[in-house]
Amino acid sequence: MQVVSGPVGRENVHYEAPADSKVPAEMQAFLDWCNAGQALDPVLKAAIAHLWFITIHSFEDGNGRMARAIGDLVLARSEQTDQRFYSPSTQIRQERKDYYAILEATQKGDMNITPWLRWFLGALAVRL
Repeated sequence: MQVVSGPVGRENVHYEAPADSKVPAEMQAFLDWCNAGQALDPVLKAAIAHLWFITIHSFEDGNGRMARAIGDLVLARSEQTDQRFYSPSTQIRQERKDYYAILEATQKGDMNITPWLRWFLGALAVRL
């Protein structure tokens, strides 16, 4: 699976997902990590969960929406309340161009996620 844009013959490949045969094991590792009780800041966990899920890219369509929902879920679990005052998915939609740029840079690079974490935290800080 590839994420591409541009006209036929001049496509730009933004990302190439793992082979279909690897997706079940990747998803199991992701779910095990996501459901484990690590001593990790919940905002960092939300950022990592979002990036990890979207990098697995398990669906033909809707991976971004699912990744945003997963990030929101991780934060909601940590807050243990019915009231929410912020949502990373709202800010990501508002900063879509920057979001796609940092996502592509992270996925095409050496998978150093520090720039991604900085971007995610910065986007979330705008909403607080």
